[in-house]
Amino acid sequence: MHRFFLNPNQILDGAVTFPEGMSRQIRKVLRLDIKKDAVIVLDNSGWEYFVQLDGNKGNQVLGHIMDRQEGRAQPSVELTLCYSQTRREKIEWILQKGTELGVAKFQPFVSSRSLAQSLQPNSARRDRLEAIMREASEQSQRSKLPHLEAGCDFETMLQSTQDRSLRLIAWEGTALVRMVDIETIRSLNEHEQKSIALVVGPEGGFSAEEVDLAEKYGYQQISLGNRILRTETACIAGTAILRNLSDSLFG
Repeated sequence: MHRFFLNPNQILDGAVTFPEGMSRQIRKVLRLDIKKDAVIVLDNSGWEYFVQLDGNKGNQVLGHIMDRQEGRAQPSVELTLCYSQTRREKIEWILQKGTELGVAKFQPFVSSRSLAQSLQPNSARRDRLEAIMREASEQSQRSKLPHLEAGCDFETMLQSTQDRSLRLIAWEGTALVRMVDIETIRSLNEHEQKSIALVVGPEGGFSAEEVDLAEKYGYQQISLGNRILRTETACIAGTAILRNLSDSLFG
């Protein structure tokens, strides 16, 4: 059954109004019967609503709620992915795949070797990034959307993630760094609220000074393997590894 995230103000007293863009998708792309078919609607609260389509009013498809159930539980360990600003298409790929893998928060930042130095997207660009995360959430059957934080500089990012239980920075600069493994994640047993921040740098890597600064903020250096990965590859590889390890321990 097709899934759609709506704003809570589009779900009132059991009646559902789909916005024009989504209505066009329902009618023209998915070719659903707007007087017979049913869909699942989510409002980012964790609930899933089973909605019978009722027709349309102008360019908007209408429906009514038949039933509801709790959506899939969120992972026990909340994962924040901090990534260096990079090219537009790579950011979109990071957000899409990271959403599918269960990232709760995305934190873009600019470091000394970042390819892109712009911190804030314009409103149209922000809308596109939000749409990418929403569609990936619908496809992967999430019950809550991830959050995209405002871009910031490197040290501000380190400061803003101080409340994460486990803070990791992926760096290829030393052979002494161990691979991230189950023992890395097991340290979360000491924390009631379990969360991880993973920091991935630009394709030019971090400077030694930046890694030293991260360590002062409690970050541990980790390796993602013997190969040098592109930024977007490292983001998804690191996310997949951490998600698999944390889910195996804590669900």
